[in-house]
Order: sequence, then structure tokens, then C-alpha cells
Amino acid sequence: MAIVKEKPIWNFNITGGHKSSTQSVANARGKSAIIDEPIQRGGTDEGPMPVEYVFVGLLGCTHVISNKLAAANGITFTSMDIDIKVTMDSHGTRLINPIDVPFPEVTLFIKAEYEGPREGALQVVEKLRHYCAVSKMLQQSGTRVVENWTLNGEEMQSS
Repeated sequence: MAIVKEKPIWNFNITGGHKSSTQSVANARGKSAIIDEPIQRGGTDEGPMPVEYVFVGLLGCTHVISNKLAAANGITFTSMDIDIKVTMDSHGTRLINPIDVPFPEVTLFIKAEYEGPREGALQVVEKLRHYCAVSKMLQQSGTRVVENWTLNGEEMQSS
């Protein structure tokens, strides 16, 4: 198996385009994704809405970075479920008026089981918001990102 040497700064490309007035297709590394609107908004509901993909990315980033942080802090996650509650101000997307913060608050409910020292798990809880790129993007845009963790049955919230 080849070892991948990761660069700290790198570039990637996403391509895609129009399928209809509400549907587009995006391609990344040879993988395709359909972006669509629900039927009630004139779409065909063949894929998540653009705004939902942001939070699909947040879920994936949360999972991957949590596992990287776990390894760096001497623990192993044996399971992880993530639910995300999004509050969206749709004044901009409905063309009512432009807004600065389309997502005022996002709450993640992360339920995980782990093996290893509790101190390592607490480090993951404290550090995730600083390392997940999607979370950082949201935070920098003005979104309040709340992470509610349940680790081995113990409820906690990141600061």
C-alpha cells in the first residue's frame, strides 16, 4: 500500500453544471452528486438541496476529524452517530432581502462510544471545533456552532 504524503496547502476541483432550473450535478474525484430542490419548491427531489450539502459536509468532517483527534489523543471511537439541527434564515434564498448570516445556529448531537482514557475523549470534545474545516467556515461566517456530545453515556458540551 502506498503512503500518501499530505501537503498542508493543496488545491482540488469540483466541476458540474445545469440539468434543469432546480437540479445540477457536481463531480469531485470522479464521483457524482445530484443537487436538487424538493418537489414543493419546483424540483424533482432527486438529491439534497445545496444548503443540505453544507451540513452533509459538516457531518462528514465532524466524523473524520473526531477520529483523527481520537487517534492523536489515545482513544478509539467504536461507534459514532451524528444528528444536526440547522436554523436557517431564508430571507436571502427567497430573494426577500440579502442577509449576512444565513445559518444563525447549528447544533450537533454527537453520540459516541470510545475506548481509552477519558482525558483523551475530553480533548476531542474541546478541539474538534478548531480543526473541522466546515465547522470553522460556519463559525467564521457568524454561525453559532454548538456541539452536544454523549460519550460512553456521559453528556457534555464543547465550550
